[in-house]
Amino acid sequence: MSDFTGRVAVVTGAGNGIGAEYARHFAGRGAHVVVADIDAAAAAAVTKEIVESGGTASTSVFDIADAQACAAGVDAVVAGQGSIDFLINNAALYRNRSFDIAENIGLDMWQRNIDINISGTYYMCRAAIPHMKRQGFGRIVNQSSASIYATVPGSLHYSMSKAAVVTMTKTLARELGPFGITVNAVAPGVIDTEATLAAVPAEVLRKGVAGAPLGRVGHPEDVSPVVGFLCSAGAGYMTGQVLVVDGGINMPG
Repeated sequence: MSDFTGRVAVVTGAGNGIGAEYARHFAGRGAHVVVADIDAAAAAAVTKEIVESGGTASTSVFDIADAQACAAGVDAVVAGQGSIDFLINNAALYRNRSFDIAENIGLDMWQRNIDINISGTYYMCRAAIPHMKRQGFGRIVNQSSASIYATVPGSLHYSMSKAAVVTMTKTLARELGPFGITVNAVAPGVIDTEATLAAVPAEVLRKGVAGAPLGRVGHPEDVSPVVGFLCSAGAGYMTGQVLVVDGGINMPG
């Protein structure tokens, strides 16, 4: 694996679940990890765990749905650490989303998916891009979802927002390539986290596992190396790509 020593990685939604595993992964490869989350206690706990394991990390607490907070958070990282090399846009409305058919989705829930999953990802990219341009280097990995291929009934609002993340990723990849910045996305399937158990109906989970060629639910540790790869020298000639990590349930051409 590539050595990330001297690099600075910002991971949003890193207080728990997949985001926390991303933070551990990057720290384990030598990067200074900024554990960003709206939950101060959760972010502090992950930061403490990393430091006690011999890594380097710091905590940043803000709401990605707030554009000014995102800008201030990124600026503080650069002021404190000297750069922002990797931006992992993991934070999303997931645990607290509701499942319902299209005409019954609450308008507040619809808007919240847009504010967090789409706008929040954009706000973080918008804040980081000027710094990455000045460096002449950057790796952005946006988290989409395999649900954009599975089209799960009752999940229009979530799947729509994650499809928008793919379009954002591809457009940014074209804009930022000339500046030495790659932009890619990862699309996890059913991953065994507390958030998944709280958000996804048991029947959907059962069908997901049954339909996977690999015959099991995914784990955060299945996704983190893929994100790490997208930030590594080995992926230096990849941009605008979506890597699906779902056990083979969806095989987009």
